[in-house]
Amino acid sequence: MSLRDTIEAARREAEEAGSVFVGKDKSKDEGKDKKEETTTYSRRSSAASAKPATSAASSVRVISAEDARYGRTGKKSSEMSKEERKAERSRVRDVEDRQNMAANILLKRDRAYNMTQKVWWICLGSGLALTVISFGINWWLNREGTVVNPDLASKLVVVALVSLVLAYVLIIGAFIYDLMKARPIRKRVDAEVKGMTKRRIDALLREDAEEKAAKAKK
Repeated sequence: MSLRDTIEAARREAEEAGSVFVGKDKSKDEGKDKKEETTTYSRRSSAASAKPATSAASSVRVISAEDARYGRTGKKSSEMSKEERKAERSRVRDVEDRQNMAANILLKRDRAYNMTQKVWWICLGSGLALTVISFGINWWLNREGTVVNPDLASKLVVVALVSLVLAYVLIIGAFIYDLMKARPIRKRVDAEVKGMTKRRIDALLREDAEEKAAKAKK
């Protein structure tokens, strides 16, 4: 065999080897593509199967413990009929009234709150009394036919002015005192009542009624 034939045979062998290698790579690529398509399809199918579960979960209504405690259905107002909305408003008013009565009972039993109320009424009553005194003096001095010594009149004017200033101080101070001292107690009691069960509120109201009945018999 000549050198040319040898080179030509080697070239053909190299081409054949290259075609075989390329064929293997193509088969690998095709297998990879099929695997990716299968994975993508499975993901899409799993996502599609998950959508009904999501919509089903969105249709489920969650009712809180407080709604279950007081018999609430958890429905929106737009979803209720006219009779259901009327019954719901009546039920809410009844629950709020009973909670307010229970809160008042607990406040009457709270010694700190009773003390704040005494101070509040003293300040408010004193302020109103001084207001009446101030306006009474001014009315008497300006009444037709009243004759008063000028020195006495000037003193009465000062008394009326001081009384009016003190009245404003006491009245405003009473409301500030109520805001700073009594309101936190009321908020604490309200929170305590809202955390009570319906049975506990009923028992508290029944106990208070029995105490009132016992006092009335004495």
